[in-house]
Amino acid sequence: MVMRISENIKFNTIVDNMFKSQDSYNKLAEKIASLKEINRPSDDPIGMNRVLNLRESRASVEQYTRNMNGCESCLTITESKMSAAGDLLIKAREVAVAQSTATASAEMRSAEAETIEQLIDEMLALANSKYDGRYLFSGAKTGEAPFSSSGRVAAEIGEPVAADGNGDFDGTVTSGGVYSGSVNGTYVVKIVTDGETLANTEYRVSSDGGKTWGPVKYDLADGTPVDLADGVELTFTEGGTNLSKDDIFYVHGFTDGYYNGNGEELSVNVGEGTSFAYSISGEAVFTDKGEGNVEIFKVLSDLKGFLEADDPNGIASCLDDLKAASDQISKNISRCGTRINRLEIAKNNMADMEMDLAGLISEVEDADISEIITRLSMKEIVLKASYSVASKIGNLTILDFLR
Repeated sequence: MVMRISENIKFNTIVDNMFKSQDSYNKLAEKIASLKEINRPSDDPIGMNRVLNLRESRASVEQYTRNMNGCESCLTITESKMSAAGDLLIKAREVAVAQSTATASAEMRSAEAETIEQLIDEMLALANSKYDGRYLFSGAKTGEAPFSSSGRVAAEIGEPVAADGNGDFDGTVTSGGVYSGSVNGTYVVKIVTDGETLANTEYRVSSDGGKTWGPVKYDLADGTPVDLADGVELTFTEGGTNLSKDDIFYVHGFTDGYYNGNGEELSVNVGEGTSFAYSISGEAVFTDKGEGNVEIFKVLSDLKGFLEADDPNGIASCLDDLKAASDQISKNISRCGTRINRLEIAKNNMADMEMDLAGLISEVEDADISEIITRLSMKEIVLKASYSVASKIGNLTILDFLR
């Protein structure tokens, strides 16, 4: 069977091929302009999927690097503040050494008491330093000033605080008990079910600020104290609207002393599944609680009192504590340095990884310009030929065959 090829079929075939050549030419020109082999998923679906995965990994590396840069800045500022605090303690010890001798007069000791008071004020300013809007030495309580100018003479339990986002409970919540914790702590009650009354409302308790939770309990009776551990109690009384699921109430326990923060350290991820603690709590640096050994503000306050009282023996008794306080500061400065060194190693590893990922992305995504220019030249020849043939087909008529 002979198939008749009409002029219309010829024309459509040539035009279709010409359009295909134009499309191929335009894609090659786009690759030259963008320097990319893959400009859209349809160019290479498998390659694009690999590029997206590599870009995701690279974005994670960049975020880890930003985290480490932030950690390094925070540690550098922390180290600087502690170094300044160490200098103040050296000056205080010099005063104590000079004024503990029999040659010092009452007038001299009284004048040096004013010096120690200035050192205390400066030490308080350093201990309450901020970085990026957050207190450096308050542990996880970064929005609260970690140290007060006057110390607590006994342990205290703070007022309960309702979390943002709680329901419309309009009863009362009061704290009580006698705090027996050895360090400042945060205690939490979380409601786990809605209840018509307090007696049938279930709840859980955390003694570490919400990191871990105890078992579900059922004894949230009206007016009956709830034991949160370490002597901390909360008492709930009925209101017109009962507690709702996920309502949370906090209460802080404070030991004696000047510190209002806690002993927790802030941390961020600096790698896949790798957490890094970048803060040092004021509890470890300035107090005798937790990892600390000396209550620095008490030592300075005692020294000031002995100077005012013209008591050389009392002044001499402060020397060992001042030396221990300096050692405590130096220990935490060393901790900062160790962590900064670790960050440097981690940052170098991340920089190498980022370079490797950039190379892999380039290998898949970037265009071979010399090859594409060659292909573009070939397509240009084909396209010109298509234009030439198309122009001739358009000029052919039946009269050309009747001559």
